[in-house]
Amino acid sequence: MGLRVCFAFSALPYITANYGHNWNTTVKPRDRTNSGKNVKKNGAWPKEELDGVIQVYLLLSHKNTTKAPPNFFSDGTADGTAAQLMRSLNQRRLKRILHIICPLMFVGCVCAVIRHFKLEKLNNLALTDLVSTVTSQCLHRGIPIFVIEPVVLRSWLAISESKLPCVLCSAGNILSLGVFEADWEKKGSLIPDLNDHYIILNEWTSPDPRLLSFERLSVPSIPTHYLIHQLGNVRPLIHLVVFYKRADNFLWHSSLEPSSTTVLNLTFGQSAGAYDRFSLRGIFVDGMWLHLPHTVEHFLVQISKAEFIECDYERGQKYLRHNHQATSTMTQYGTQVMLQVTKVLDDLGIQFWLSSGTCLGWYRQCGFIAHTTDIDIEIPIQEYSTSITPAFLKAGFKLVLVTGKPSDSYAFAVVAHIKVDVFFVYEAKTYQWYGSTDKRKGRKSKYILPKVEVCWTHFVGIRVRVPCPALPYIIASYGHNWNTPVKHWHSISSGKNVKKNGVWPKEEWDSVIQVYH
Repeated sequence: MGLRVCFAFSALPYITANYGHNWNTTVKPRDRTNSGKNVKKNGAWPKEELDGVIQVYLLLSHKNTTKAPPNFFSDGTADGTAAQLMRSLNQRRLKRILHIICPLMFVGCVCAVIRHFKLEKLNNLALTDLVSTVTSQCLHRGIPIFVIEPVVLRSWLAISESKLPCVLCSAGNILSLGVFEADWEKKGSLIPDLNDHYIILNEWTSPDPRLLSFERLSVPSIPTHYLIHQLGNVRPLIHLVVFYKRADNFLWHSSLEPSSTTVLNLTFGQSAGAYDRFSLRGIFVDGMWLHLPHTVEHFLVQISKAEFIECDYERGQKYLRHNHQATSTMTQYGTQVMLQVTKVLDDLGIQFWLSSGTCLGWYRQCGFIAHTTDIDIEIPIQEYSTSITPAFLKAGFKLVLVTGKPSDSYAFAVVAHIKVDVFFVYEAKTYQWYGSTDKRKGRKSKYILPKVEVCWTHFVGIRVRVPCPALPYIIASYGHNWNTPVKHWHSISSGKNVKKNGVWPKEEWDSVIQVYH
């Protein structure tokens, strides 16, 4: 910086001598003789010397036509000659450079494309070799490894329509595989043997959720994920997910560190997952024996809806430490009735989730609220079916109330030891809602809820769905004091999200308010 300043100050007298004190003002065009501040006449060349002292070269354009020479003054200067010469020289130099660079760039692009395809082919070969080595070592020990990568499973389904040269290659350079916990226990010396083949297994563990309870918050860890790759290369990569059997006969896998799933762009592990139990089907593909979930179609459908969250036992323990739970009809029969409800709706293939006080009990204390008198669930109105009520009756429930109609505020209640309120949820532009009806006065109420997704959880030993995330849903219904017990709760006067929704016309009461004794 010091040199630049010094140079600038030493150059200023020179600039001022040529262009004056207004050197910072642009002047176009410029006649060097008439505009220069330091120009003095210096005589004229003798005419007989002009050919020697003034040499003008004609420049050819791209059309091979000569340009007219510039106009000369008597002192031998020319207007714009130097600038024209420089522009012409620069253009010719640029053309020469482009003539050299363009072919080189073309050759470079061709080489890059060829190199890309060669690397892709090498990666594909490396992936299949890695998978073949790992799976053969596992099969030797009676451990079936199954494919869970969605793109590969879809490729397998399409193989009958178009013969793919390499099914596994559709995964790119990261392939997700699965293994059952019971089979993985047979691994024995598998990891050292794979190390002998220069294959590295990076293991991730997490606390075993099957052992969590209010009495036991600290539990041993179990292996949940493995990242498998060749020594010295992180690509290609196998992501091996361990599936564990949970109570209520479903399969579970844990989440993985967010940094790993984001950086590596893994398909599984962004959240824990819950799946219906499945068997395996052996196939011969890409020159090796592998296994697929049976059925592939059902497994693919579950992937996008598999997110699972555990109940927070630590939060529940803190709540119950200050709020004793007495024995009640709910604590005695709640689990049995919840299991019946789940079976009825699962058999019909109808999605439902915990609602209102039942959802609050799960979130706050990982169980039923002892002083509540009913179980609350919600069903999307899109899944309404006339077969739902008969299915409950067939399972031993008694119908006690039906209000509203499928187009507006539909709900019903059944009883088997405990009343079960079933609300149907409607979608608005910015929220979702369910309705209720005052059976004495025909008044309608609307319960406003935030739009949320649903995910799986484990509640009183049963796999059920809950709003996800649950806290905004809880706050909408019970306010920010949701952690304070309220034993005398009225759904209309106590609720934080209740809005009036008009009154049913009296001529409709017989159809929209049906009370059964």
